[in-house]
Amino acid sequence: MKTYEAKTLDDVLQLACQDLGVTLDQLTYEIIDEKKTLFSKKVVIECYTESMIQEYIENFIRKTLSNMEFDVETVSYIQDNRIYCNINTSHNSILIGKNGVILRALNFITRNAVNNEFKKRVEISLDINGYKENRYKKVTAMAKRIGKQVLKSKVDAKLDPLPADERKVIHQVIADLNPHLKTESKGEGKNRFITISYKD
Repeated sequence: MKTYEAKTLDDVLQLACQDLGVTLDQLTYEIIDEKKTLFSKKVVIECYTESMIQEYIENFIRKTLSNMEFDVETVSYIQDNRIYCNINTSHNSILIGKNGVILRALNFITRNAVNNEFKKRVEISLDINGYKENRYKKVTAMAKRIGKQVLKSKVDAKLDPLPADERKVIHQVIADLNPHLKTESKGEGKNRFITISYKD
């Protein structure tokens, strides 16, 4: 987050864009102070770009994990309005945790830090050495297999509890697979699961 000040809104936006090397449509800003007197005008904005959020995420992760004495490498990219960050450390399996529980906690902490810093909800997804990507592939294959079984038998299928991001993958896969299939999330907290059912 950076702060700029000039006499008019146009001036301050031009100043911010020049300094950050971006166009106006790449800048998100908020006016935090505006004063007009007989002799002077002043407009102050707070602003940021997507690349600043990306940089913040990578720095936050590297600092957090370095403090825990991990050697850390990060690579991030933006796709479909979501910032993805892949992490590689000296102890990937420890950071993933059983069934990805520590990775989900790290994702939660990072997302909250980003939302507090930039005062907006930012969609982020952390992965450790491709763990999540592999999980999504497995979950996708499972959803297709069970979806086809439900189409044949017309008997509802209840899946084991899954984290929110993996449930989202299943909802999408089933929606794309066949219009006669529907999914529903049921249960509470970590026991939340999906049912796949047939509909006419």
